[in-house]
Formats: sequence, C-alpha cells, structure tokens
Amino acid sequence: MEELTAILRYFPLDPVTNPPNPIAQGDLDRVARETGTKISLITVTGKSRIVDGDVIREDTMNSTIEEVSQQAVTVSSPDETAFKAAIRALFKLYRAPRTVFGTWGSSPRGREIVFRLCDEYDGWY
Repeated sequence: MEELTAILRYFPLDPVTNPPNPIAQGDLDRVARETGTKISLITVTGKSRIVDGDVIREDTMNSTIEEVSQQAVTVSSPDETAFKAAIRALFKLYRAPRTVFGTWGSSPRGREIVFRLCDEYDGWY
C-alpha cells in the first residue's frame, strides 16, 4: 500500500488560520503513539517577519510557501485507518487548516482524505 502523507499548514500570524490551541510536540507524539503513525512538526519563521514590541508583521508577497511563517504538521502512514485516526485527533486538537495552501505538499490520496475529514469534522472545505 502507498504511504499516505498529509502536511497540515497552520499560519500563526493570521487569526483565521491560526490553530486555537498551541501546537505542542508532546501532543503530536501522543497522537502518533496512539494511532501508530509518524507525525513531525516544522516551525518556520518567515523571511520578512518583523517584530516591533508586541506587534508582529510579515510581508508574504513574492514569498514561496516555505518562506512564510507557519507550523507544518506532517502525518504519514501506509495504513489508511491509522492515518484517518491521526488526522481526526489533530483536527480535534487544532482544527483543520483554513487556507487553500493548508495541505500543500501532501500526497494526492492523503490530501483527499484530509479534505473529506475537513468536511466531516470542520466544515471548511
């Protein structure tokens, strides 16, 4: 069976796309352990991010997706049942990604599963 992969991209500088709970490595490790999947986290600080006191700004024009501030949670598994369980658990913790860029980099079947679960659990897509 093919390896299913989903990259869930959360953009912390946008109030609509920011997850409601802070993404914690401990939570990701627990979900991975409970579902038998692999889950990793990459935190990107945007190339044009500017911090001025308690105000944070970022110009994202002319930036690639990899250059924009984000937290990218990658889930992978060859087992579709385990994969779905992990995505459901992450949606309960952090909700579904909320932009058209929210799953860029996912495998085609992984992305399809995420879209179906978004509709089932979150109603976003």
